[in-house]
Amino acid sequence: MVKGVVTAVIAVLLSGLARALHSIAIESLPNAVSHPWRLNAMYCGCAIPITLGFQWYTDQSWIMLWEVLAFPALNFQDSLYPAPTAVEPVLDKQYNASLSHEIVISMYKEPIEDVRHLISTLHAMPEISSARVHIYIKDDSADLDGIKQMTNADEITVLPNIGREGETYLHHIINSWDTLARQTFFLQADVHNPREFYPRIRDFFDSRRTGMMSLGWSGNVCDCHSCGDRYMFTDRTSLFPEIHSRINNATTCSNVLLSYKGQFVVSAARIRGVPKKVYEDLWDAFVNPDSWAHQKEYTQDRFDSLDNPYFGFTMERIWNLLFQCSDMDVAWRCPTLLMGWRLGGNKADCQCFDPL
Repeated sequence: MVKGVVTAVIAVLLSGLARALHSIAIESLPNAVSHPWRLNAMYCGCAIPITLGFQWYTDQSWIMLWEVLAFPALNFQDSLYPAPTAVEPVLDKQYNASLSHEIVISMYKEPIEDVRHLISTLHAMPEISSARVHIYIKDDSADLDGIKQMTNADEITVLPNIGREGETYLHHIINSWDTLARQTFFLQADVHNPREFYPRIRDFFDSRRTGMMSLGWSGNVCDCHSCGDRYMFTDRTSLFPEIHSRINNATTCSNVLLSYKGQFVVSAARIRGVPKKVYEDLWDAFVNPDSWAHQKEYTQDRFDSLDNPYFGFTMERIWNLLFQCSDMDVAWRCPTLLMGWRLGGNKADCQCFDPL
């Protein structure tokens, strides 16, 4: 029993160390906050393995007591992380989609076999087994017939090599406004973190309720009016508060949950809850060489071109704001891609649901 107490004390000390490291990380990132679940990740990586390592000589009842009671108490207390008030999203509840699911893929010169594998793996998931596939290709030399034959895509569209995946997604939204699927997966042909990407969809996607779910890194939050992150991104033109005000000027833009990697699933209700003109203006920022997004005042002499725009870094991060999914519960509770799931977790942890 004494050894069990010692083990529990060691784990508590490690948890304290994790909290200290977490505080240091936050203090070093003035514009972007890594949220409490990151602390839980550090805790699980340190305390739990050592605790389990003591089981061969420790009274296991103490270990079980620690794992069942102490871990949740330290990491999920409302007093530590009070739940914020969620803002109701603006949704288009009148739109009736004739198509349930669609997979939109932005492709350049990625290996066709990789794209085929992406599609077949997604189609192997029961909830999206019949999802329509639309591939947008930004390569004039691509073998369209070969790609269609190998991937079994329902539609292939060639686009000018402008704006990377951000322009592709905006193009699809604007030009498919009245035919949008109930839920659309927006993906790059070369998905990021594939080992964790597929489990994230399998474990969290809900074919009835998913309104917006980022499929990239999770948990980074910035202040709406001075947004930035650890990757040297800064919202220099106050685009974040401007977009928020155009969507819902009756609410205050405070914290923004950033999206990463240009891969997410979103409902038509959320897409169409935003004025179409917002998407058109963002699209113009990509394709118009005279737009503000290609001027030195914005780029600050950083590399920028139509086929590789600096604005793409902003667009990558703004999807959650655009689709009204900056719920701080999502920021706090969604586990990292590597961890996959959290103790006591549920599907709501990593996404914003639409009402049934």
